[in-house]
Amino acid sequence: MKRRIFLQGLGGAALVAPFLPSVAARVAKAQTATSTPVRQIIFYTHNGCNTNLWFPVIEDGPLTAADLSPTLQPLADYVDKLLLPRGFKSFNAYTEIQSIDPHNQAMGSKLTCAEITEDTNYATAMSMDHEVAHQLNPNKASPLMLSVGQKSTSIKEVVSFSGPGEAYVSETNPAVIYNQLTDVLGNATGSGGTTMPTTDADYQVMRGKSIIDLVKNDLNRYQALNMSSSDKQRIQAWLDLLRTTEQGVVSMATASCGQDVATLLGVTPEAVAAAGTGVSGERSGAFALDVMGSDALTQSFTVGGDMMLNLIALSAICDTNRSMGMIYPGYCTFNWDGIKHTHDHHGLSHRNGDFRVGAPCVGGVMEMIGQIDNWYAGKYTRLVKMLNDIPEGDVTLLDNTATIWLPELSDGNAHNQNNLPILIAGSAGGKLKQGVAVNVEGKMIGQGSSTNSCQSGMEGEANSLNTGSRGGNVPINKLYCTLMNAYGMKDADGNEWSKWGKFDSAGTDATAKGITNPGDIPELKAT
Repeated sequence: MKRRIFLQGLGGAALVAPFLPSVAARVAKAQTATSTPVRQIIFYTHNGCNTNLWFPVIEDGPLTAADLSPTLQPLADYVDKLLLPRGFKSFNAYTEIQSIDPHNQAMGSKLTCAEITEDTNYATAMSMDHEVAHQLNPNKASPLMLSVGQKSTSIKEVVSFSGPGEAYVSETNPAVIYNQLTDVLGNATGSGGTTMPTTDADYQVMRGKSIIDLVKNDLNRYQALNMSSSDKQRIQAWLDLLRTTEQGVVSMATASCGQDVATLLGVTPEAVAAAGTGVSGERSGAFALDVMGSDALTQSFTVGGDMMLNLIALSAICDTNRSMGMIYPGYCTFNWDGIKHTHDHHGLSHRNGDFRVGAPCVGGVMEMIGQIDNWYAGKYTRLVKMLNDIPEGDVTLLDNTATIWLPELSDGNAHNQNNLPILIAGSAGGKLKQGVAVNVEGKMIGQGSSTNSCQSGMEGEANSLNTGSRGGNVPINKLYCTLMNAYGMKDADGNEWSKWGKFDSAGTDATAKGITNPGDIPELKAT
């Protein structure tokens, strides 16, 4: 909320509100609606996971820290802000709708719920993150989609589409994003890094003066008027409420957009330069990340990736974008932060270490998959903590955001799209449930079957492809409708969203194709 707007509201509403409570309610509601943006942040990872270690045993009901699975344990401090929706499926698995490479189908259809083209395998529709950006961003700007490594136009690394056949390539250079923020940071700061005052009231508030204290003499004269004791109590109650509201405004100002707060987040010109990989240009192939060299790749995934998360938080504080995403590449060899793998993540997800399906297991492969899952969980937790540490009014930036861990696949060996491991932190402004798991399918799903294969840890063990799950078949379209309705978005007819995408079933004939199960999921909404 702008200080000037608050001062104007104080001059008008503060004195009349005790006697016109309906007016006060409308003023408060309008201020909240205009001053508190709702955001979506997508945290996207490839190649599925070890579902048996990712999902908590509890499928429906309240979650405690003790309930979290081994993979999700880093989030124990934030369990009361987590929503675990169980039972969703993307209807674009191999041989369903189309028979194109399962990774390509997962990427192209994940946020579009549409078919992909036969040539580039790009989506034939716009992705959901663009619809969110167009409606939530005041200037209808495109979403902010980030990644690490080298820019890629390959469908295996593109999940965002600005329109049919129009890949929206993620930015991998943190300097580009920081440079885009420079004007905003500069406009918010003076030569000494402090907010430039434009009125005497702005200047006094900047120096820590209370708005109420600034008009203390006027308030004293008003309270000295001849009035009943009940009226005096009403006036005092209103001033107490006003003080509480002001404290919320001041706390939000501590996270106001400027280089000072950017520095607190670790975003400085020097740090941004150090986080860069020095790799330029784009690649069209999916299996070429390692040509960067191990040092450059390590730098990009660790220092560079953390900087991208910092820039997402800073963009949220500066309110430059309300639809953002961080997409980690799927075809790389983890060789950092204590992880020393010799096979790339994609190959490990197949259990055999390469592109083949069903070949004998690599020794210790399930442990290696677990290490990757835990690494991603740590990065997601880092983002959640950072957003939760940023005050926004009387809540935190996380509370006004839906921060969604969205996977490409459920299990990488089965390449299945059902029983997707999805996690949402933050309530999108109080609209989503928190601290619970919600089974949207209504019947037991189970954790999955990832451990059906390669559990002995021996090299050459038989590789069972029965590592998927039969449960979890509710169309993911309904999750997207739920989220967009939580953000306050409307469809083309001005109604709540009930349909998203082109299909929500595996039917291929004319009668079964299309949206056959419209609507959102009321069970995910806060009451």
